[in-house]
Amino acid sequence: MKQWITKVVLGQIFQSKKFIYAITAIVTPFLMTKFNWSPETADTVWQTFLVLILGQGVADISKK
Repeated sequence: MKQWITKVVLGQIFQSKKFIYAITAIVTPFLMTKFNWSPETADTVWQTFLVLILGQGVADISKK
């Protein structure tokens, strides 16, 4: 039973748009600094992902 619950919960987390946006928001600035993009560009992209996460949260709330 415990394995089933864990499998269902992890499945929901990995299918969540907010989770995907959060992982992308963490990885993207790292890649940008690795490829020598400007810090301003990395900051703008990171802030865009934060807005996407916030927007998805509002959309999820309005669904219920």
